Parts: sequence; structure tokens; C-alpha cells
Amino acid sequence: MTGAGRPDAVIVGAGIVGAACAHTLAAHGLRVLVCDADFPGGGATAAGMGHIVVMDDSPAQLALTVLSRRLWADLAPSLSPTCEDERPGTLWVAANADDMGVVAEKHALCARVGVAAQVLDEHGLADAEPNLRPGLAGALFVPDDRVIYPPGAARWLLDAAIAQGATLRLGTRALSVAPSSVTLQAHGATETVSAAAIILAMGIDTPSVVPGLAIVPRKGHLVITDRYPDLIRSQLVELGYLQSAHAMTGASTAFNLQPRATGQVLIGSSRELVGRDPSV
Repeated sequence: MTGAGRPDAVIVGAGIVGAACAHTLAAHGLRVLVCDADFPGGGATAAGMGHIVVMDDSPAQLALTVLSRRLWADLAPSLSPTCEDERPGTLWVAANADDMGVVAEKHALCARVGVAAQVLDEHGLADAEPNLRPGLAGALFVPDDRVIYPPGAARWLLDAAIAQGATLRLGTRALSVAPSSVTLQAHGATETVSAAAIILAMGIDTPSVVPGLAIVPRKGHLVITDRYPDLIRSQLVELGYLQSAHAMTGASTAFNLQPRATGQVLIGSSRELVGRDPSV
């Protein structure tokens, strides 16, 4: 937002969602104000794996993730090294013959929506990832899936938005929201800002300004290893990941390994319905 006057949009939250909104709106010439209570790329953005992957849990999710991956691919040539953008692809790993039936279904679905994918038998999987245990049945390889470092990508998106006139206010908390205004607090002072659009990118904090909104926090554990270059080549995900990851009935775990640009491996993942409890 350059100069004085009312912004076209106020975005509350400077994580990767808020940053992406700011980047797009500023690129289209809108006057954008981004506010965050802490710092860019904190919260869930700092805890995410950064896996840009086509998911097919529902038709809506499939359409959204296909579009999202395409948009990231369009941005990729412009991203800075701090985003750690890579295209290792995803291997959906099949443990047995029943899983290979799911592989065939996912392969057919990918073909219908124009997503490149390849079925690997157990020998093809062993060639692709020689450090996996023997005896796995095969996999579906989706070569165009990507990996980024979410905090770095959020900061890059915000910097690009600021370069196009957006304004960033840190240490600024939203107290309440209305259809065309938001009340903000910073350093003990309160201000109500009007805008044509108020965009809440606050994650699990959103119910603090929209009471009753059904957002349920879940705690997950990820492990980052020391540097083991070439231990794995692609993002490795078990076929049951979607069902496990999206279950809301209790704790869940799912096999998920990610190679990082640093040579480290990110290992996941678990989920627990324990609110905001930060303990390990």
C-alpha cells in the first residue's frame, strides 16, 4: 500500500497463505495491508513440510492441488535460493498387492486430470529408492510434485508484494473483524481499518475473531535429521497417508519422508487432537 488512504484489502496473518494472497493482490495493482502479531512465516508455516503435491482425497481437493502445483511451477524460475525449491517428485509407496490396486486407481485418476504419473513395480521402486527395505510391492511416481521451505517462500512472497506497494505491519494483532473493517492493536494502541476486503489468514487463531468457527488445532511431530545426501531421492509417502492424515477421531501416524536441499531428511508424521499443547 503506497501513500495515504484506505487499502483495498487487509490481510491478517503473514504466513504462507497470507503472503500468497498479498503477492497476488499486489501484482494486480490492489492496495494491500498485511498484519501479523509476530513475524512472517511463523505458526503453521514454520512447522509444515512444504510438500507441493497433488492430493485426491476429494474432487475439490484434487482440483485445488492441481492448480496450486501449476501456480508454484510458474513461480519457480523467480524464487530465491532461500525458498529451497526443488522438484523431486512423490513416490506413493505400496506395501503389498492390495496397495498396488490403489496405485492403479490413482494412476488412472492422474491420467484423467492430466497429471503425469508412472507405475513402478517392486524392481522399479528398488531402482528409484535403493535404501528402502526389500519386499515392497511398488509405487506410483508423480514426477512434477515439488518441495519448498515454507518460511523462506512466505518471506519471498511478502517481499515481492512489498516491492509492488504492499505494506507489512508486524506486532499487530486483530481484535475483531467486520465485513469491511478490522480492529487492530499494536503497541497498546487500537485502530480500526476499513477495506473492501478483509482476508483472515490466521490459521488456528481465526476463532479469536470469528467465534464458533469450527477450526480444530492438531499437534504433529516432525524430525529433521543430520545431513545424509542422496539417502532418498523423492518424497516418500505411504498410500494410506490421506486417510490417516485427515482422520479426526484421535491420534494418527503416517509414513512420510522428504529430501531437503540441505541434504537433510524430514521425517513424519504424527497428529494428535490435543489443542495447543506444545509438549513433545
